[in-house]
Amino acid sequence: MTDHAVRPARQRDLAHLGVAEHPGRPGFVMVAGDPPVGHARVDLLDGHAHLADLVVGVDLHGGTRRELVEAVCERLSVRGHGQLTAHPYAGPEAAALAGLGFAEVPADEPLPGPLASRRDETGRVLVRRVLRSHRSADELTTLLPVLDASPREVGTLRAVVRRPAPGEREVLEVGHLDVDEGLVGDTWSQRGSRRTPDGSAHPDMQLNLMNHRLVEFLAQDPARERLAGDQMFVDLDLSHEHLPEWSELHIGGPDGAVIVVTDQPHSGCGKFIARFGKDAMAFVNGPEGKPRRLRGLCARVVRPGPVRPGDEVRVVRPGAARPE
Repeated sequence: MTDHAVRPARQRDLAHLGVAEHPGRPGFVMVAGDPPVGHARVDLLDGHAHLADLVVGVDLHGGTRRELVEAVCERLSVRGHGQLTAHPYAGPEAAALAGLGFAEVPADEPLPGPLASRRDETGRVLVRRVLRSHRSADELTTLLPVLDASPREVGTLRAVVRRPAPGEREVLEVGHLDVDEGLVGDTWSQRGSRRTPDGSAHPDMQLNLMNHRLVEFLAQDPARERLAGDQMFVDLDLSHEHLPEWSELHIGGPDGAVIVVTDQPHSGCGKFIARFGKDAMAFVNGPEGKPRRLRGLCARVVRPGPVRPGDEVRVVRPGAARPE
């Protein structure tokens, strides 16, 4: 007798279904039944959840497919993912996914690199199912007084996040800032930049900082705040008016680390949309967001040292005396 309960795949399930293993590919497989009658494979493409396979042997009313998709979405939601994408053939396959809550991604929407190349494949469409509702433009507008009340002279470091590999995030109790490496253990130096002649990492983009009040509001869950991709989140007014270029931020007291705000812009991308929505992207890059640097700012390390959540962040503007 076959039990159609959905569960994570075991080794023997993969062998039974003839599903190839991909040891170096992040993701997971869910199966329906024991022995399994179908499976769903999810690839994590630089951290973005993508439904690579949805295969069921006999499914007259679509119930098993739905159970697999619901189980996958529940697991991804618990892990903090905001959406699940898929790349079906146009026609019946795309229609079947539409019946499971997927909608086509708008053609004019910027996409993260791992997904961008798939949108133009002949005969296929890129679709997604939203797992978590994003903040609306009206909600973001009502947050402005809260953001404008951020400290201007002495703020607080709320989180330090290292990116050890594409799609991976480590929230640190102690981070170490280095003049050459930026945040030690982060992949800034390996990522390169389109703003340098040779494509190497830009020295004035070692660090990205973002206002913690905003990312907390966008993420709606502390576990999702790290998805913004910035290395440091601060309770501090980051606006151009109050934090001009080449201002210094002294972190952790007079003997602590020092970083300097650079003139490199920091704007949202397809990843930001995927995680927090189009309204958030329009808001941070719009007339309210840009002057306030709501997407954040770029900085580089000028004095090394440890940094910890809870550290004081003191502003020293260009031409002002440094703290003794």
